[in-house]
Amino acid sequence: MPESPLDRELGQLLAYHDEPDSSEFVANVMHDVKRERLLRRVILWGFGLVGALFGLAGAAMLSDSITRLFTFSISLPAIETAQVALVVVAAAAFYSWFMNDEMSLGS
Repeated sequence: MPESPLDRELGQLLAYHDEPDSSEFVANVMHDVKRERLLRRVILWGFGLVGALFGLAGAAMLSDSITRLFTFSISLPAIETAQVALVVVAAAAFYSWFMNDEMSLGS
């Protein structure tokens, strides 16, 4: 079956005529990758900071006074127990985030 003029015209339009300069192409792609990586880091840092601020605000709302956190007696009432648990979990989360580490519970 012979090709129609429309098929030939479409083939010419879709044909790729010039080969791109490979080094220029690679440089452009790497530039775009670096820009996207930077954008990703900025977004992650921004949302991380907002999350940290909300975490600090929540911790401040849970604790009546930061000094009571360190001056409670041996008998732990409910609010001090919650405060201790909050500090332990916050310290573990900060350590895990800062050290980029996974805490495993066993093998």
